[in-house]
Amino acid sequence: MERLRKLNDFLSLLLTKCCLILVLLFTGVVIFQVLARNYILISVPWTDEVALILFVWSVFLGAAVALRKRMHYIVDLFPSSFERTNSFLDLIASLLVLAVVLVLIYGGSIFAHMGLMRRFSSILVTQSWLFISMPVAGVCMLLFSVENIVGDFNKFRNALRKEDA
Repeated sequence: MERLRKLNDFLSLLLTKCCLILVLLFTGVVIFQVLARNYILISVPWTDEVALILFVWSVFLGAAVALRKRMHYIVDLFPSSFERTNSFLDLIASLLVLAVVLVLIYGGSIFAHMGLMRRFSSILVTQSWLFISMPVAGVCMLLFSVENIVGDFNKFRNALRKEDA
């Protein structure tokens, strides 16, 4: 478990830095697009597609980091004094997230494969560059989910022991 935590720490840091770079590049491309259209009075069609790729990658990689840091929405159904119930629901939620992650990996792989047969119109690369972001982020989410599930299971087990004592 310690190895997984260290791997996930490294992966989370790497993804965070990648997201920062992607957002900066995205911002630069969009600013260039606006300046080119409004001040230089030229059309630069490749900026739309590059901005789309950068944005989608930053969203999926950012979602993986958010999953690791548990920054997603959490609804408290019971007061914090219901430790066993809350820890059980946390475990169930983490297992459901794992199911969604597996669908993301599987479906994203299908999209990436289909994208090999389609090209963007102005940058002349395949659309798989866009869709491969889903399974890549999904694999990261899978590693993060395993760590979360183990933590939730331990928390639930400790809550059961605490109430039995």
